Amino acid sequence: MSLETKPNVARPDDIYEALIAAQAGMSEAESLRFSARLILLLINQIGNDALVKDAIRAARAQAQEAGSDRRA
Repeated sequence: MSLETKPNVARPDDIYEALIAAQAGMSEAESLRFSARLILLLINQIGNDALVKDAIRAARAQAQEAGSDRRA
């Protein structure tokens, strides 16, 4: 199984709206804890250590690219 990096849900805007709504009224710290819990639930759902590690590496690389774009 390889890491899917292209949109892979039928209604991504609905998912985004649900994510934002779930965090409504939370402090920054509460939002970070919520995000961590959600990530752990999704990791458990994936159930493939290698795939999760690939996703972690991809997210890190994208974050670093975004950071360098802002500095340029």
